[in-house]
Amino acid sequence: MRALVLSAGLGTRFRSEKPKVMHNILGKPMLWHTLKTLKELGPLDVALVVGYGAEEVKSYFGEAYLYFHQSNPKGGTGDAVLSAIDFWRDYEDYLLVLNGDAPLVKAQTVKNMLRYLSLVEEYENTKLSALLLSTQLQDPTGYGRVIKDQEGNVLKVVEEKEASPEEKLVREINGGLYLFYCPHLLETLFMVTPSSRTGEVYLTEVFKLMHQQGYKVRSFMAEDPTEILGVNTRWELAMAENLIRLRILQGWAEKGNTIHQPESVWIEPDVVLEGDVEIYPQVMLRGSTKLGRGVVVGKGSLLENTIVEEGAVIEPYSVVRNSHIKKEAVVGPFAHIREGSLVGKRSHVGNFVEVKKSFLGEEVRAKHLSYIGDAVIEDEVNVGAGVVFANFDGKRKHQSYVGKGAFIGSNALIVAPIKLGSYSFVAGGSVITKDISEGDLAITRPKLRILKGKGREKLLD
Repeated sequence: MRALVLSAGLGTRFRSEKPKVMHNILGKPMLWHTLKTLKELGPLDVALVVGYGAEEVKSYFGEAYLYFHQSNPKGGTGDAVLSAIDFWRDYEDYLLVLNGDAPLVKAQTVKNMLRYLSLVEEYENTKLSALLLSTQLQDPTGYGRVIKDQEGNVLKVVEEKEASPEEKLVREINGGLYLFYCPHLLETLFMVTPSSRTGEVYLTEVFKLMHQQGYKVRSFMAEDPTEILGVNTRWELAMAENLIRLRILQGWAEKGNTIHQPESVWIEPDVVLEGDVEIYPQVMLRGSTKLGRGVVVGKGSLLENTIVEEGAVIEPYSVVRNSHIKKEAVVGPFAHIREGSLVGKRSHVGNFVEVKKSFLGEEVRAKHLSYIGDAVIEDEVNVGAGVVFANFDGKRKHQSYVGKGAFIGSNALIVAPIKLGSYSFVAGGSVITKDISEGDLAITRPKLRILKGKGREKLLD
């Protein structure tokens, strides 16, 4: 089988300069979701019909696909398929045609349609010329109706504006996904005349022509009516995104992960949960984030392109980007880890602590109100409340190194570049500008002066 994805539309109702199919759903272009469905079908040749914004589409998806250009963006779906005729003209099998703005179709549905084609050929000794995806809607207003004969064969698909009063009563609607037997498609598509009203060449006209030629066309009912929903407006984009989001959450829940208040949780397609993960409300998991077994992510946290190993806990309202959290570490609440940082086993990065581009070894404790930037901190170091690693001199970033078991007291300022030896001790409130050798104590405090009665005098003055 081959697949042709129609992605040349202007998307005028989006009111955007960006191609419609490149608008994001869960961090990926809408077209990416359609192509992901095709990948799930197994190896097959895929071609894209592009038009407006073709270079942006090609730049994102690269050389993995064949591209055909539709020169007339208002030429209609039939014109789009003809634009790629070199892809299917000599093909003696079925061509799957679907829209790039239909990201809700499931791969299993297409597999079921292919199975149906095989069963009809095997048991009815009939090769269908086309099979179209459809569904039943209580209110089909706005959709093309599938008109059939008494034996269930499709006679035509008629748009609502052209339907008779009787045809408007039909509740079976066209889903916009088709399997065409290429020799019959080639024969009939050239017979389609442009619409006198719009000038478009409608692909759906081939069904009537196939029937007139004596060929058989059937419809295949989608189990989930939402699969046929296209995306023509920004609001429909939001609805599609929500449906895909819930499908992803359901999938992870069925694989043994707990998701509290799923209506508020955001998990993107490339995220991996390894089981027994517990996710609390308002969490966002983005990019290539991977959570190990038993990880807990607290309310309101954001993780992006981050690995969190088994048994680690991300406390509420923490942000972790492009970093690695090792086993049984605790991050947060209200922590910020970023730019390639690593937090070691059983370490604790706590309240309002920011870690940037730094390595923290095992059982490091930085629990309160600190900034650690461009630093290597070995095992069992204590970083007191209010400690700041001053890594930037106004022109360049500098590195700091803290050896195993060192203690940095509260409100100390560590001015990089600097090296604090293992088991060194920095007294609270000190400003450290020189290296400290292993086991030494550093203290820089001005002499305390107490002036009798001067406090009251200052307050009452």
